[in-house]
Amino acid sequence: MKITRLWLVNFRNYENAVIEFADNNLLVGANGAGKTNILEAVDILATSRSKIVKGLNKCIRHGQAGFAINGQFGDLTVAFRQERDADRTVKINDEILASTSELIGKVNSVIFLPGDLEIIQGLPAVRRKYLDIMLSQTEKDYYLDLQVYTRALKQRNELLKKLRYADVSTGSAPDNFTIWETQLAETGARISQKRREILEFFTAETARLYNEMGFEGTLSLRYKTDVTPDKQANLEALAAARADDIRLARTRFGTHTDDFEFCLDDSKAAEFCSQGQQRLITVACKCAEVTLKTQKLNDPPLVLIDDVLLELDMARLNKIISAIAPDSQKIFTVTDTGRFSPDILRDMKIIKIENGQVA
Repeated sequence: MKITRLWLVNFRNYENAVIEFADNNLLVGANGAGKTNILEAVDILATSRSKIVKGLNKCIRHGQAGFAINGQFGDLTVAFRQERDADRTVKINDEILASTSELIGKVNSVIFLPGDLEIIQGLPAVRRKYLDIMLSQTEKDYYLDLQVYTRALKQRNELLKKLRYADVSTGSAPDNFTIWETQLAETGARISQKRREILEFFTAETARLYNEMGFEGTLSLRYKTDVTPDKQANLEALAAARADDIRLARTRFGTHTDDFEFCLDDSKAAEFCSQGQQRLITVACKCAEVTLKTQKLNDPPLVLIDDVLLELDMARLNKIISAIAPDSQKIFTVTDTGRFSPDILRDMKIIKIENGQVA
């Protein structure tokens, strides 16, 4: 997957800009110039969401009614338009998609952001969301199961709340529970199994990459879940938890409570690793994501890297840049080129960004 051209209209600080890309690209500009906005725009074309802000209205240029993004990916053209406080419109090769969910999996990309530290430091919901997005992009059945699971969870929680406040007769409640619990047990079993498989891959691949990049220690990953691949066992656990769930008005058993944690030499990375070490672990993790998507989709993803490597010394920085996804197109953002070796710069197209303008 490669992008050759990106067109931005009223997106962030860009009034109207066109960027042409090569295989390896370096977006260079001062802080606040608009470099990250370019990566964010490409990522929106892949996921229909921003990983930087909540709500795409915040990406609309000040004083404007909406923004438009258009990306050319070989024979694939993706056009995305967001009007303020209105539904978004997505087109692929001039055909309007019925739902933005149809965009998932069309643009194969991985984005590295400073905020990726939340994969280690953040709440379990952050890690679950990371897994869910990655698996949804590579496994269509996973995305469909996730939709069914989310709907069933919402319905069961609503029933729990009604029973807690005696708005539903207890006589009809068991039948209603059976409907939603069966869906939770079935889809939860499959979701759990897929998560186990991907995290087993990540344990091995992230550890390998971490050491290959020249970092010391044994990196591992632990999956924390009560759900099993056995539908009947999950169904029995949900039924057994009903009384307490009614009292608390929420479902406590299920894949929506899953978590995972990174460990370095058997110590929790979130508690015992420095922020620098945590940064390196997230870089290895994102590189493992690149490997996964390459294998699953038989297509090296477009790699977007936003200033996440600049804490490294020059020698290690250049070593990692050379190692990251050698078969992928890459777009880096930096404030200057001084810390890159001549060999690295020789293969880069340098694109200068100044106050929302491509210089």
